[in-house]
Amino acid sequence: MNKKLVLFSFITVIGLGVATFFSLKVFEKYYFNETYYKVPNLKSLNLEEAEELLTSNDLNIRNMGDQFSELPVGEIFMQEPEAGSIVKKNRNIKVWVSKGEALVEVPQLVGMNFLDAKAIAEQKGLVVDRVASTKAVMAYNEVIATDPNTDTLLKKGQKISFLINSSEQMMETKMPDIIGINLDEANDLLEESSLLLGKINYVSLAEIPDGVIIETSLVSGRKVPAGTAIDVTVNKVQE
Repeated sequence: MNKKLVLFSFITVIGLGVATFFSLKVFEKYYFNETYYKVPNLKSLNLEEAEELLTSNDLNIRNMGDQFSELPVGEIFMQEPEAGSIVKKNRNIKVWVSKGEALVEVPQLVGMNFLDAKAIAEQKGLVVDRVASTKAVMAYNEVIATDPNTDTLLKKGQKISFLINSSEQMMETKMPDIIGINLDEANDLLEESSLLLGKINYVSLAEIPDGVIIETSLVSGRKVPAGTAIDVTVNKVQE
């Protein structure tokens, strides 16, 4: 009988100890606010949906503001702590809401040198795609057109193509009047106008002074590309 009493007393003590332990744990859990939750994934939810989900988990939401992201406007694209983290009850979960993707306005690149235009486009986050060329009356390598056009809104990383001038335009000069002067003087005038002395033909006219130019391959005053060779006809009096 004494043995049964001792055993009963021992079991009772053990039971009371276990009950006390769990009671303390429950008290500690609620009194010290140590109920733990796993943070849910809030990304792609809007604020209202996220707030409802967190409330059911005894967690709070804190909106940290709007920023550009790849997600649509109004959706949460970042949170802290991350989904799956273990936190205490009533923990604030910070969230950032998407303003949508950042858009870039195609700047005025027409009329610029292609290398400068390319650098500006890349600084804005655009990717240079095709570069076509044609011959036009403008500076070499000058941008004729872009695709898309100026002021078009693009997402960063989208492509832009260029049409540029591939014809190197030569400087133009005016043909000087060299008729009636000798070859040396004529050559000096041609050099001053960035022109060259070309073929020299001779004729013999008694009434014209010896050694003067009587005809040129281009009339005076005409605009020609620099470096053009000018043929001349010179009078040579026969002895």
